Amino acid sequence: MTGAKFFSPSPIMPISLAVRAGDLVTTATLGPHFFRAEGVTYGADGRVIDDGSGKGHLGIEEQTHATFANIRAALESAGCSLEDVFDMVVWLREPRDFAGFNRVYADYFTKNRPTRTVLGTIFMFNCRIEMKALAYKPVKG
Repeated sequence: MTGAKFFSPSPIMPISLAVRAGDLVTTATLGPHFFRAEGVTYGADGRVIDDGSGKGHLGIEEQTHATFANIRAALESAGCSLEDVFDMVVWLREPRDFAGFNRVYADYFTKNRPTRTVLGTIFMFNCRIEMKALAYKPVKG
């Protein structure tokens, strides 16, 4: 892509954690922890038994805070902050996690609240949440 700048290449996946295209910055879809695809153990039904992270047991609040830490770091690598986010996409493994996630989410966006889409999904590793952010931050100069 001409004109795009790629930030924070993942040391374990062939992706950038953030990309700037002009005044827009998007993050990769990030969860509360990282894993190596080679370290995942699958059951006979093809579902993940263990992703090797040792963090799959954490509750939704802890995983939401950890996911925000990863989103924040990706945004900062591209010169943005959570205050620049105008749209979020969130995936939850369990519908019952919505209330706990929403409580934590509200703490991160107290002033300007981005639009948001929340979807249910089955993840490829042991997490309860993943998020993707879209931010607007004009390029200086």
